[in-house]
Parts: sequence; C-alpha cells; structure tokens
Amino acid sequence: MLYLNRIFLASMFEKRDRVTIIVNILETLKDRHKGKRKTNIMQSANLSTDQVKRYLELLYINGLVRKNEETYQLTQKGIEFLEIFQRLRIRLK
Repeated sequence: MLYLNRIFLASMFEKRDRVTIIVNILETLKDRHKGKRKTNIMQSANLSTDQVKRYLELLYINGLVRKNEETYQLTQKGIEFLEIFQRLRIRLK
C-alpha cells in the first residue's frame, strides 16, 4: 500500500514537458465546442495563472486556438495537431 502511495505522489509532482502541457490544454478544449474560460482551462490542465496565460498566447499565435469574448476554442489546426500527436504517441509505444 505504501508503495502505491509513493508512486501516486511521485506522479503528482512530476514535471511535464511543454508538449505535454500543450496537449493537455488542447484536449480540454476538444470536448467543449463552445469553448472554455481561462479559469476552466487552468483547472483542467493543472496550471498556474501565469502558465495558462503564456501557453494560451502561444497557442493563439500559432493558430491552434481562437479567442472569443471570454472563451478559447480549438481551431481546425488545433484539432489536426492533436490527431497527429495521438497517432505519433501510438506509434512510439
């Protein structure tokens, strides 16, 4: 039992790379056609306020998300990025 708790705790504090964070954000937006607010994205992707601002700006500049009044939505380019990433993930396993 103690061993499982250590694994769980280690995974909680494990650092994620940038690509993983980007994919986490895009996956949270994929399920919501109306989009999500910055706070919802922050909670879903487990990011700080500063992190979510930086990543959403990066995704917006690269055309992977679009910003409506208060929400962010996945673009077609963002959907394609996710599909390619998921295919790559499967092939590399």
